[in-house]
Amino acid sequence: MIRCNVLIIGSGLAGLSAAVRLREMGVEDIIILERMSGGQYEHYHRTCGEAISDRMVSLAGIGRDCAIRSIDSATIACGSVDIHIHTKGIIIDRVELLKVMRESSGCKVARASVRTVKRADDGYIAETEDEEYHCKYLIGADGAFSVVRKNLFGYRPEVKMAAVNNLVEGNSETAEIRFFVSPQYPGSYRWDFPSKDGLRSVGYMQGTDEVTDYVEQGIRFIVTGTNRTVVKDNCCIVGDAALLANPLSYGGIGAALLSGRKAAESIAKGDLSGYQKWVSKNLMFNPHFMQAYYTFKEWDQSEFDDATAPFLSGSNLLLLRGLYAVLRRPKWANVYMSIWMGFKYCW
Repeated sequence: MIRCNVLIIGSGLAGLSAAVRLREMGVEDIIILERMSGGQYEHYHRTCGEAISDRMVSLAGIGRDCAIRSIDSATIACGSVDIHIHTKGIIIDRVELLKVMRESSGCKVARASVRTVKRADDGYIAETEDEEYHCKYLIGADGAFSVVRKNLFGYRPEVKMAAVNNLVEGNSETAEIRFFVSPQYPGSYRWDFPSKDGLRSVGYMQGTDEVTDYVEQGIRFIVTGTNRTVVKDNCCIVGDAALLANPLSYGGIGAALLSGRKAAESIAKGDLSGYQKWVSKNLMFNPHFMQAYYTFKEWDQSEFDDATAPFLSGSNLLLLRGLYAVLRRPKWANVYMSIWMGFKYCW
């Protein structure tokens, strides 16, 4: 049996963010377990639009060295209506960021697939095919199909969808991210973001669309929900394991980075309840987003037309048009407000 103070299962953004912050706060004796390596690991983490807001970059404490492009606007295309939103962010090289974070953490990373985790009298035991790891603190950063969530928290995702991301040839020098919404993409959208080296990132939920002329294609599951129990004793779950992706935007990069950081800070203080309080109170994880998702998912073409009618004259003075839309279409008020809050706080 291998013993350590903190065991982190998963070396994605949430797990490595936790590891980096733990080191910054002087916590030692940390082991990270990761089931993937090499090309498989890199391909999985490239399956993403890789967009994150300037606000989230600042809060997460990451540098901009891994930025590919700067973003200064977003457009929501809904039929003949284009809604332009001023928003600042970057497109990151996610694989490069993970490499930098892994090196900064200084942690031992062991390749191992965790089969089960269980409570022990003085901590937790994670069992792999070849070894048992015993720890005082356990961080589940093991993604959409989290073993830690399943074994120790006992709940499942409320929403689970397979996202397809395609890297295609195109103009990568733009500073705009685009979203296409219609009944073709129930409860979701098609995205088109600049990437690097003459490539664009084009994606959608599996079964709603198709791209055939891709340079690279990947599929990953996006999970979310409204259960916000993320701490049990000295165990916590972060990122996708904690279902923290936003139900409307599906943005999970910022949530992963921040949740790992907040969990680490609580462990350094010897009390994980602070992390639970942060998740329970943070606007990013407000249940209104899930309510808006269920409303938006059921829209047919007539409801799309009705909801976008207040924006037919364009998106100048967007805030005023949004307020007008809320007053004229109160039944869609939560969708309008959730989209605005999503761009402001959740990506």
